[in-house]
Amino acid sequence: MKKVLSLILALALCLSCFAAFASAEGETKVVVGLAHDPQALGPFQGMSAGRIGVLYTMYEFLVSTEGGDMKGVLMKDYEKIDDLTYNCTIYDYIYDQAGNHLTAADVAWCYETAKASGNLPKLGSVESVEVLDDYTVQFKFTALAIGDLGALWMECPIVTRAAYEASADQMATDPVSTTAYAISEYVSGSKIVFTNTGSYWQTDESKTPKTSKHNADVIEFDIIPDSAQLTNALKTKSIDVSVWLAATDIADFEGAEGYTVSQIPDNVTYLLLYNCDEDTGIFAGNVEARQAIAYALDSNMIVMGALNGLGNAVKTWGNTNYSDHDAKWLDEEYYEYNLEKATELAKSSGIAGQTVKLMLVNGAVDTRIATVIQALLQQIGVNAEICVYDSQLFNEYKYQPNQWDIMLDQAGSTSYLVNVWKLNWDRTGYVHGGAENFVKDDTLQSLLEAAMDVDGHNAETMDAFHQYLKEQCYGIGLCQQLSNVAHTDTIKTLATDPRGQVTPGACEY
Repeated sequence: MKKVLSLILALALCLSCFAAFASAEGETKVVVGLAHDPQALGPFQGMSAGRIGVLYTMYEFLVSTEGGDMKGVLMKDYEKIDDLTYNCTIYDYIYDQAGNHLTAADVAWCYETAKASGNLPKLGSVESVEVLDDYTVQFKFTALAIGDLGALWMECPIVTRAAYEASADQMATDPVSTTAYAISEYVSGSKIVFTNTGSYWQTDESKTPKTSKHNADVIEFDIIPDSAQLTNALKTKSIDVSVWLAATDIADFEGAEGYTVSQIPDNVTYLLLYNCDEDTGIFAGNVEARQAIAYALDSNMIVMGALNGLGNAVKTWGNTNYSDHDAKWLDEEYYEYNLEKATELAKSSGIAGQTVKLMLVNGAVDTRIATVIQALLQQIGVNAEICVYDSQLFNEYKYQPNQWDIMLDQAGSTSYLVNVWKLNWDRTGYVHGGAENFVKDDTLQSLLEAAMDVDGHNAETMDAFHQYLKEQCYGIGLCQQLSNVAHTDTIKTLATDPRGQVTPGACEY
C-alpha cells in the first residue's frame, strides 16, 4: 500500500511539474533583454555582466541584502561565536527542483567546491566551513571586513551535491537549484527560458526576500549583444525590459505610450588594471609607465564617446554609490587628462613605442571604451592591441599574466566601497599571492586591511588606502555607467536586485 501511495504521489509531482512547464493561456510571461551572454551557467563560475543578469533567477544564496541590510534566504538564523566564527542555521525544509533535501552538508560542500574552483576570489577569506548538525554549519574566517559577512554569505550559490553530481556538465546548461524557476529551454548564445515550477520550498511569503519572489510564470532572457538590435527588440515589444538600453536610443521610449524609462546609477565601475607580474608584466616596478597611461586617458571623453554621456567619470577605485565614499575625493586631482605630461612619462618610462595587450570581455560598451582607450594611447606612441574574449575565457585569462598587459574590468559591491577594493586588491583572495593584477605590495595590503577592519573602518583608513593606490597607480577607476532601464507596460512595478539588475520574479505585472 505504501509503495502504491508513493507512486501516486510521484506521479502527481511529475504532473504538477509538467503543468508548470506547459504554456498556459493567461500565464504571466516577461522577456528580458541581455546585452551580455551569461556563458556557462554552473554555480561555481566566475562573475560576469551576463551572469549577473540571470543570477537570482538561477540560484539562491544563504542571504541577500535589501537596502544594505542582510536578509535570510536559505539561512534561518545565525549566531556569532567570536569575531571570526559564526554559526549559520538553514531551514530544515529546503528542497531543490529535483526533490533533493538540502542540508548543512550541501552548504559546506558548495563553499569548499567554490573556493577550490578559484573563480570566486572573495571566498579566500573563508578558512573553513564545518557541519555541526543537519542544518547548521560553522564558518571560520581568516578576516572579516565591515559588510563582509553578508557579502560572503551571498557570494556562493547553494545547490545540493546530489543534483550537481548527477549533472553531466556540472550544471553548465541546466542548473538544478532551490529557486522557484527551472530552465525549460536553453539555446546557447540566444536565450534562456525559466518556468515557475509551482513547488517553491518556502511557502511563507513573509520569509521570502525580494530576490526569491516568483511573480512571473515564465521568464525568458534573450541575449542580444548588439545595442541597435536590443533597442529594436524593445520597440517591437519582442522583449519587455532591458537594463542596457543605448543612451542614444533612450529618447525613443521617454514619454512614449506603453513604456516607462528609469535611469539607475550602476554600483559597478569600469576600471583599468596594469599587469604588475614580476616576470612578465611590463608595468611591474615602473610607476612612470603606469602613470603615462593614466594621464593619457580622458574619463570624460570615455563617458561621452563610449557611454554617450550617460555616466560619470570617477575619482577613485569605485564610485559614489557607497556610503564610505569620501566626497572630498571629488575635488582632488585624479589623473586628469594631461597629454603633455603623459607623453613625457611615456618617453622617460620606455613605454612609448611599445605594443600592449588590452584585454576585455566581449560587449558593446566594453568594446567602445577599449576603442576610445586605443585612440588616446596612440597619441603618446603606445599601440594598444585590443583582445576581446567571451566572459568564460576572460575570467580564465585574467589570472594568466602572459595573456594581458592592461585589462578593462568592472567591479562592484552590494555593501561598501571597501569591499570593491577588497575584490581587486586583497591578495588573500588569489592563489598567486598577489592582488588581481599580480602586484605584491605589503604596504598596499596593510592599508587595505586597516580599511576593511570592522573597528578601524573610517574616513581616515579609507583615505589612506585611496591615496596610496592613487600614488602607486597599480590601476585606476575610469567611469560609472548610468543604466537605462526601459520597460513595457507588461511590468507595472520594476524591481531590481542589490547590483541594480532587473529582478523579473519580483516585478509586479
